[in-house]
Amino acid sequence: MEKLLLTRKEAADALNISVDTLDEIHKAGYIRCVRIGARVCYTPEELKSYITKEICKC
Repeated sequence: MEKLLLTRKEAADALNISVDTLDEIHKAGYIRCVRIGARVCYTPEELKSYITKEICKC
């Protein structure tokens, strides 16, 4: 079963990037996050959408 939310580390690993790079991509507005209290999480759908957008730019 696929996870509903990924931590910053899990999301960065899924994209094969560092957590710092993930933070920069988020700050630039390319990926939206879900905040639960102080925790920052990402949905698998949001990561897939980002990957699709990046592939289409090539």
